[in-house]
Amino acid sequence: MSYIKPFEELCFYDDFMFGVVMQDKDICKEALECMLGFKIDHIEYNEPQKTVAPLYTAHGIRLDVYVKDSNRIYDVEIQNKDEHDIGRRTRYYQGMMDVDSLLKGQDYSELKESIVIFLCRFDPFKKGIPCYTVRRTCKEDSSVFIDDAAIVQIFNCTAYDKIKNKSLRAFLKFVQTNMAESDFTRRLDDMVETQKKVEELKKTYLSWSLHDSDVRREGKREGYEEGRSEAKLEAARNMLLTNLGTIEQIAAVQDLPLETVQQLAEELFSR
Repeated sequence: MSYIKPFEELCFYDDFMFGVVMQDKDICKEALECMLGFKIDHIEYNEPQKTVAPLYTAHGIRLDVYVKDSNRIYDVEIQNKDEHDIGRRTRYYQGMMDVDSLLKGQDYSELKESIVIFLCRFDPFKKGIPCYTVRRTCKEDSSVFIDDAAIVQIFNCTAYDKIKNKSLRAFLKFVQTNMAESDFTRRLDDMVETQKKVEELKKTYLSWSLHDSDVRREGKREGYEEGRSEAKLEAARNMLLTNLGTIEQIAAVQDLPLETVQQLAEELFSR
């Protein structure tokens, strides 16, 4: 079983606690305003750990904090380690958010502006920039701007000391170090400590952690089994090409269904 951090040791930057604290609409609104630098009129919808899977066959995603206001939709993600896939992950998240928000029959012009925010406790691009803001531009002429109303902001919390804005600097420092040095971050810290005293929340966390562990283990098992199957098929293919045994013998040696090897032989020799 993978390591599960004790509930009593959780910090604001841990996925579960981050989602719990950001359920508070006032906290969430203030955090967004701090990160984005503009006022938000109100929050219509606040759902931590929202699962988005519009199609049964599509890869679902679980958003840490997913909120809306009158004009925009926001996703805020906390990232504690570098998975080296942040580019494709932001692309997929934004696409799923759009599919989830645009109702059937609505026009593309009705898509709200979407902002995906990643709070990274590492520097994903190794450039030392505190905030990487990503918009779509033309490679041939950077003055050509594609207004797709989609923004990605990736905060490198390790570079909090380079931020001029005091509120944002204190917030990013709190995310990175768990040191509360402003009124807002002290409120966040107090809320974390308060939530740790809620026994029902502890049970929810343990259940959530065990489920996540099971999902990861199942994914690894499926990947292992898929790899084994591919290896068996490749070995059977080589045996057929080099005439090492009959179809029945190859099926037995590779522990494959006879029908599978027969189909493989037909594909190889009917070309």
